[in-house]
Amino acid sequence: MVVNHGGSLTPNYFKSYIKLVLNANECSLKEAKAIVFKHFFEMKERRFGEETYKNFLLAYKELEKDRYD
Repeated sequence: MVVNHGGSLTPNYFKSYIKLVLNANECSLKEAKAIVFKHFFEMKERRFGEETYKNFLLAYKELEKDRYD
């Protein structure tokens, strides 16, 4: 996925990204979160700024909630 370094990425962007990882790897949501963190953020929370990282966590929480509701 192409990343625009000029602004923060939205929760919807990360929901789509995590779903793509889930489908491609046939893994758990927790494993998909780890994969995205490793490959996208390169294990650095602030790589794309604090707001982008917060949106990533929000997206994960929303997907987690969707799976258990």
